[in-house]
Amino acid sequence: MFLRQSVLAIVASATLFGAAHADMTIQRIPIENAAPVLLLKGEFSQSDDPQQLSREVTASGAKAVTFDSNGGNILAAMAYGRMIRSLGLATFQLRASQCASACTLAFVGGVIRQAEPGAIGVHQSSFAPGTGLDGPTAVAAVQTMTAQIMSYFTEMGVDPKLLQLSLSVPSDDMRYLTASEMQSYGVTFGNLNDIAGRFATAGTAMPAVPSSATQAPAAQTDEQRARAFISAYYDAWSHGNADAVAFMEKAYGDTVDFYGKATPKAEVVTAKRDFATRWPIRAYSERPQSLRINCSNTCSIEGNVDWYAKRAGDRISSGTAEFLFVWDQKTGTIVSESGKVSETDKGASAPVRLISQWQEQNGACRGGSGDSAETLAACGRRERITAKLQTVNWCFGREGEYGYQMDWHDCDVPSSQQIAAGANASAVSSGAARKNPADFPISGRFAGKTMLPDFKGRDRQFNSFRTRIRDGIRQGPNFAGHYTLIQIGCGTGCSFVIVADNKTGRPASFPRGGEANMYLALDYRLESRLLAAQWFSYDSGRCLLEYFDFDRDEWKPLTKADIGNNDTCYKTIEENLR
Repeated sequence: MFLRQSVLAIVASATLFGAAHADMTIQRIPIENAAPVLLLKGEFSQSDDPQQLSREVTASGAKAVTFDSNGGNILAAMAYGRMIRSLGLATFQLRASQCASACTLAFVGGVIRQAEPGAIGVHQSSFAPGTGLDGPTAVAAVQTMTAQIMSYFTEMGVDPKLLQLSLSVPSDDMRYLTASEMQSYGVTFGNLNDIAGRFATAGTAMPAVPSSATQAPAAQTDEQRARAFISAYYDAWSHGNADAVAFMEKAYGDTVDFYGKATPKAEVVTAKRDFATRWPIRAYSERPQSLRINCSNTCSIEGNVDWYAKRAGDRISSGTAEFLFVWDQKTGTIVSESGKVSETDKGASAPVRLISQWQEQNGACRGGSGDSAETLAACGRRERITAKLQTVNWCFGREGEYGYQMDWHDCDVPSSQQIAAGANASAVSSGAARKNPADFPISGRFAGKTMLPDFKGRDRQFNSFRTRIRDGIRQGPNFAGHYTLIQIGCGTGCSFVIVADNKTGRPASFPRGGEANMYLALDYRLESRLLAAQWFSYDSGRCLLEYFDFDRDEWKPLTKADIGNNDTCYKTIEENLR
């Protein structure tokens, strides 16, 4: 607790006196009878020298680092992260002094790292104002930096998928990670006691670790205990049948006023078990703002709960109910229960009410400031609802989705990209058999004046590459009778392809390219609709060869085959098909 208070005091005083944020500064946080903790404060910049951290560690004997930084230069942050790792330092982060954007890269350098929920923020990287980079140069720079960050995450033991999450958040917004997200991505690592051990010196007392989970909880009022009980009740009722019924057997008194009738506990539990058997997949979440709690000899707990449940035959039940429990705080058991359904969703297919709750709590968690109890409570409720949605087989975002595309969806329902990938997979042959371009004839060759794209109107989304596209299309068709394929680099080993129609001037994107399809090579003919694409997949570590039929302006996947390791992709398609 002393450590946490010391960090907060340093951060507060620095804010009050307007400490500069242009460059990184290092401050010592004194810890009684132990080595100090180092606070890295400010923005990472190219002028920073990570050696200053090494010198400060040598002088102070510090074993741990914390941050108060909104980010800054990515390369500088990674340099600090590598220095932190080489010095064997632990990192920890309090929500009151956030570590956001590029700071995350420095934080994961810790050999042991822990953070409070909402203390680590990620979003897209962006260029500083006035850089003046043109479109292709900017794309190349972004792709190169993306590759460096992915390599750095791997080096630090962090799941590179964290980068995908970062790319889904606009640079003018911020996504603060939950405790479960930090753990699953590898942002946090190691045991809290290991961090505590690093603060101690021989014969000295250890300060408390900066985590709400290790602090002694303050005494709760009856109202607070009642609120915690009702949350635990609906959390348990959202679990599998065995866990749910086990909770109910402990939650009720020997005799319960059950919907107006004195009922033995055994009958109440039987009724709960029967309901759980009929509806084995359940998610129940109380509405916090609806709770009304009044405690004297017992506690009256009333409010509204949203639910979503499924049973055999994919029958779905969804809606909102009113509940009223009387809870004996001395025994911790329910002595009375009643309620009624207030709203039902006819023809429901999605847990829309729980998703709405999640969105509300997500907004409060991400939009809150400091480490206020309200903000932390919203983050906690969001995590609880996330777990419940996952229990009923709903997932947030799909592989390869970004930003506006990400939403809650049925985990069993594939996206259009996954459907296309499945079609490809079903068509994979045992080998990379060559296809004959003559089997995919064109209807005729283009003759006439080439049309150029309308970059100010219809085709403005391609405006960043207007020079490359104009130069390419002016050379005339090179594919499928009246199209021009234009391959544009986006960094080392990275490229993407524009297909432009010489008749209409309309450009479009080829479905392969970028970081997902490295070392992209194409083989195509003017007289054929057939195209062969060869590329390397970092996810599988394999070189793939894929055939497409470009029929009526639509790319139709034909076959896809694994043709070897990464060295195979350094050869031409023709060489690999011999």
